[in-house]
Amino acid sequence: MTHEDTTGPADDAVRPAPELDIARKIWLAGVGAYDRISAETQGVVEKLTSGASETFEELVKKGEEVEDRVRNSLGRSPQAEKMSHAMETAAAKAAEQRAALEARLAKVRETVSETLAPWNLPAIGQALEKLAAKVDALGHEVAALKAERDEKSPRAPAAD
Repeated sequence: MTHEDTTGPADDAVRPAPELDIARKIWLAGVGAYDRISAETQGVVEKLTSGASETFEELVKKGEEVEDRVRNSLGRSPQAEKMSHAMETAAAKAAEQRAALEARLAKVRETVSETLAPWNLPAIGQALEKLAAKVDALGHEVAALKAERDEKSPRAPAAD
């Protein structure tokens, strides 16, 4: 078999101009770069998410090591005693302020409960029952006093 050139005048019309061919190649290179970056990024993201807890644990371990080194170096420094004293003083001051704050909060709670007590319906009901009992007792005392007064003083005839 022989290889024949199958390109003819119709194929020349379909073939892009050299400028368009270069533009298409540039476009395809951009698409290829995007695909490559996307794939690499996806791999990095997968690696980070799978190793996130491991990375966190490593960072915690390194942080603990640094903290221990700092504490050791501070313990050997002449400023350590001053810092320790300052920290103790700050802790005592914080405890005092906490106690003062708790006392103020207790007063506020008491004031709020006293302020809201009138809106406490069960307490209002109890107070109303006590008040009604006192009114009844006073009514009985007034009636008894009237009866006692009427018995002691003679009645004047009513003038019509």
